[in-house]
Amino acid sequence: MTVATLQTLVRDITNTNSTTFTDADILRHLNIAYGHRILDILRLQVDRNASQTEVKTNLVSVTGLSEGDSGYNGEYAFPVDLVRPLRMEITYDGENWYPCKVYDINENTGSEHYKDSIQDNFSETDPYVRFDRDSYFIRPLPETSVTNGLHIWYEYRQTDLTTGSPDFEANLHDLLAYDVTYMELLKHPSKFTMEWRSDFRTMRTELQERFNEFYRNRFKRSLKLKDKFEDFS
Repeated sequence: MTVATLQTLVRDITNTNSTTFTDADILRHLNIAYGHRILDILRLQVDRNASQTEVKTNLVSVTGLSEGDSGYNGEYAFPVDLVRPLRMEITYDGENWYPCKVYDINENTGSEHYKDSIQDNFSETDPYVRFDRDSYFIRPLPETSVTNGLHIWYEYRQTDLTTGSPDFEANLHDLLAYDVTYMELLKHPSKFTMEWRSDFRTMRTELQERFNEFYRNRFKRSLKLKDKFEDFS
């Protein structure tokens, strides 16, 4: 559904018009609801990527960097639209790429700030990354800059709607109209009868369950247990 179609549906549900419920008000509520639904999709699909993109950025030598510089202590800011990181690969020589393993800061028994300790505990052929304060920290530290030496895959934040259509399954777009209506119901409860509220909540619950069911099972996996044969004779 397009924004215009969703606005019309909201007015059909609420029995309003463009004067009593303006395009601007509906659009504002629509983008709030849209953001929440994108997060719901990420939650429901867990490790099954819902909105993946990828970017490359320069690997920066730590030599001569000061705190606050990009690359200092191996720290790089997340892309501005990153919601959840998925994978990172790195090349220290511009030719050989290695996937980064994710580690927790407490798993490193050495220093996280002393360069010699970091270099001793990590290898360029077995790199690691940790995610913290909207940044990623790469280990070991690069001593040579490499153009586009970092490659990161991530779930991206949706772009606010202005016209167009939401970026998820089109058959579920009508739920956004009910989300917007729910906001209006909370703001002006006296505008709606008890019977209307009951019917509305029933319909919204049904749509919510349909949404959840679809995204839980969209990429359903068929897991098989394979017996391991061992000869104990």
